[in-house]
Amino acid sequence: MSRLAKRASSVTMSQIGHVAVNDYVHRVACMPEGAWVAACSASGQVVVWDAASLSVVRELNGHRSAALTMGWHPKRPELATGGQDGVVRIWEVPSGQERAVLPVGGQGAWVEHLAWSRDGWFLAAAAGKTLRIWKSEREGSLELAGEVFSQTTISDLAWMPKGEAVIASAYGGAWLWQIGHERPRRTFPYTGAVLAIAVSPSGEYLASGNLDGSVHLFRTDDDRQWHMSGYPVKVSHVRFDQSGLHLFTAAGSDLVSWNMNRFEGTGGRLFIGHEGWIQDLTCHPTRSLVATVGEEGRLCVWEPRATTPLFSIEVGRGNALSCVTWSHDGQWLITGAADGVVQVFSVHDGDNRARVVR
Repeated sequence: MSRLAKRASSVTMSQIGHVAVNDYVHRVACMPEGAWVAACSASGQVVVWDAASLSVVRELNGHRSAALTMGWHPKRPELATGGQDGVVRIWEVPSGQERAVLPVGGQGAWVEHLAWSRDGWFLAAAAGKTLRIWKSEREGSLELAGEVFSQTTISDLAWMPKGEAVIASAYGGAWLWQIGHERPRRTFPYTGAVLAIAVSPSGEYLASGNLDGSVHLFRTDDDRQWHMSGYPVKVSHVRFDQSGLHLFTAAGSDLVSWNMNRFEGTGGRLFIGHEGWIQDLTCHPTRSLVATVGEEGRLCVWEPRATTPLFSIEVGRGNALSCVTWSHDGQWLITGAADGVVQVFSVHDGDNRARVVR
């Protein structure tokens, strides 16, 4: 039986309610402005809700098979979704209109990664060994701006904070592509498979989580790099917090943070809270907080100075949690689960913090 314990802090969290899609939730995402939340599922269903009222805003049906990834446009109520059918679909959510269908991979190539640039002018998507980039024109149309073919399957994407450049990772490292150039502007070689990448908010650092149970850190403006090994299994998630002072990494059930202040590749901190593998992690947009979800059904919220959770709650009741995201104002925390349930939590400043313990 879980009970609720309180201790002094400036953050509180309460469970608002839940909604559901009809299959495994691959991603949840909050619109940059407003309270709309989207979820995409293994059936191909994409649903948008209002987080405050939990009422359905729009159901978007277009993918013939699983919808695997998605991203909101930074400035417009538009949603890009990608899936096993090998295409990216652009939706105008208020009307429910499917505005564009953008082919990415060939037969059997799944769109597993997509990302808008920070200013919303470009959209990048990867399917198999193909990376395509489109430019968003003023009238709303999307024109192909670049195409890259990798020797191995692309594992992740990240836009640089400034400039028209995107980084793609695969076996052998990562490559920075400048829009309009046929060759990579910079390479980040690694002798192994890179599974996940993250760029620091300043753009100074590129972090990679690797199949061999390590994290590698590159400076983007010179040749300095650091290698952090010793993880028990593959490192599947890497994220910088909003300040860029902490790098959070997940491998199996282990969450490890690295302090980026005068970084020397030492001093990683292990956080204990999950019993199963961490399936996803997300950083608060304005505070140094990170949320993680595990296959055992537990949601944890952490702060860098403590190695036990700020919050820990069994959301899935034995059912695996699959994804998690913060809203862009930090007001909402959303989780998705293997059984299709999407849980909505309200997070706000207060005089106490709560932690669920067993």
